[in-house]
Amino acid sequence: MVGQILFWAAPELPSQTSWLKFFLLPEPTPFQVTRVLLLVGWGVAALLGLGLLLTGRSATLAGPGGPGVHPRSVRALRACQFGILGALLLPFTVMPLATMGANPLQLLLCLPPTLAALFLVHRVQLYRRMPGWLLLTGFGWGALVGGGFGIVMITWFQRSLPGYFLSRYWERPRDSVRELYVLFPLDAALVTELGKAAGVAVLFLIFRRHIDGVISGVVLGAAVGLGFNLTETVHYLGFVNPEHHFTQFWDRQVVGLMAAHVAFTALAGAGIGAARWLPTRRDRWLVVGGGFLGAVGAHFLTDVMLILLDNRRADWYANETLGLLVGIPVMTLISSGVFVALYVLILRHGLKAQAAGLGEALRAEAVAGHGAVTEPEIGLLLSPRRRLLLEVRVWRRDGTAGLRHLQRFQQAQLDLAVQRWHRRRPGADSIIPPEERLRSRVLELKGNSTPPETSPLPTREELS
Repeated sequence: MVGQILFWAAPELPSQTSWLKFFLLPEPTPFQVTRVLLLVGWGVAALLGLGLLLTGRSATLAGPGGPGVHPRSVRALRACQFGILGALLLPFTVMPLATMGANPLQLLLCLPPTLAALFLVHRVQLYRRMPGWLLLTGFGWGALVGGGFGIVMITWFQRSLPGYFLSRYWERPRDSVRELYVLFPLDAALVTELGKAAGVAVLFLIFRRHIDGVISGVVLGAAVGLGFNLTETVHYLGFVNPEHHFTQFWDRQVVGLMAAHVAFTALAGAGIGAARWLPTRRDRWLVVGGGFLGAVGAHFLTDVMLILLDNRRADWYANETLGLLVGIPVMTLISSGVFVALYVLILRHGLKAQAAGLGEALRAEAVAGHGAVTEPEIGLLLSPRRRLLLEVRVWRRDGTAGLRHLQRFQQAQLDLAVQRWHRRRPGADSIIPPEERLRSRVLELKGNSTPPETSPLPTREELS
């Protein structure tokens, strides 16, 4: 709404000189469609919000001691909630979908490295892993909702804010241009990180049962950042000179793939994930706000440094090929290397804490004697290297079906241990599933250890 109001109220640009042509380009059709759909979506969301208020009131009146909530009321309640969600978010997907549809070759070019990076992000969860569909959901949010939100807000800013500052251009030209050069990267950092962090927060609130803490936050943030980076890369490849496609691809999909947006959103996600086990609301807001401000500051600083360094790259490297192959990695290291190191250190610290908590929970489960976890299995479950070697052996022996069965079995054991560990933590809540259900799942997989056309699970000697 702020972006739309600023766009409507922006003063006319004072001049038609050549260097202002960028701000006077006609609005692209997808942007015009998005604006209309946003206005319509706000109206639809307001109507559905009224329906949600009335439905919620009737459900409350029919609550404890009353006749009970009718299933139709529950369905109407959920329909209103998802309707509001769609009305507010779907308009932002227009520009990313239009960008990808108009540049299919660029999209196909960028998909392999992006999906490989997403697989790597999934595998850095050395112990208990979030479901793959949850990671793909975060990736889709970053590519469509987060990417669309960023493109729309930045476009609004580029077409409205110059009117506020350039109207004084003839009085203070240098100050006006300097203000714009500061506000452009600051606006890009704020709105893009807001759109990406919102995706991590939404997934955290809806699927909190799968969120372990800092590790889950970093991984979700990285997945959202990869989706956003894919949309942004295809967007840039769609309008830059084809001669510069290799440079853009090398910069965004090779050298900076796990830096830049992945690093920024990983920091924001780390704050959201860390809030999972903080007992007081004040501490939760502080850590979430700190992660978000860290992401915005890292994005702003990286953009500003890249502008300064890129202007000097030609002076440092006389050879264009050398400047491309060496200059871009050096620039990436200088501008965002410290933020990559920061989220890697956060991830490493979280994995150490998780391994310690899992060890205690697994030993307690083995001592309890339920049979879901035995003493020889503890060392295997706590050693990612040994589990990987066992997976390779089972795959060679039993094929894909046996490998999937083994992975489900081990993840069920780790899930049981993780939830048992979480239940003893200060921030434990009703989201944690009961141990009996998780233990039954493990025993079922252990007892039915012979899926169709596969051999039994490895024996204790093999596990040791």
